[in-house]
Amino acid sequence: MPVRLIYCSRALREMSLQDIQNILRTARANNERLGICGMLSYQSSWFLQVLEGPRSEVNELFLDIADDPRHDAVTIIAYEYVDEALFSDWRMGYAADGGAVAQLLHEFGLERFEPLAMSPLQALRFLRELSSAQDLAA
Repeated sequence: MPVRLIYCSRALREMSLQDIQNILRTARANNERLGICGMLSYQSSWFLQVLEGPRSEVNELFLDIADDPRHDAVTIIAYEYVDEALFSDWRMGYAADGGAVAQLLHEFGLERFEPLAMSPLQALRFLRELSSAQDLAA
């Protein structure tokens, strides 16, 4: 049975487009090898990410991610066993700032992107809505 892990973290410096592309390239290669899928959002110096896949692989990958020196304040928002992956179309989807982000934040009653202020269900819905809006374009 797969697990779903949602976490957030704060970048120690502003990430450039090249930085994000490098993160995505590495994540997609690792996730392909490990059988993990997921979605990443980066806004206002915060990352919000969901990882889905086999428990041991997700746990191992998360420990590597948490040890990455490019960010701190790594916080698990949700961790649960799931019947099926919701992000199976994505080895690692990505959503940048845009209209969909602003609309979702408004719906959640947030003035800015603050993953720590989101409930686990809000964080999951946020990433699901963004993944639907991206049409696998990232």
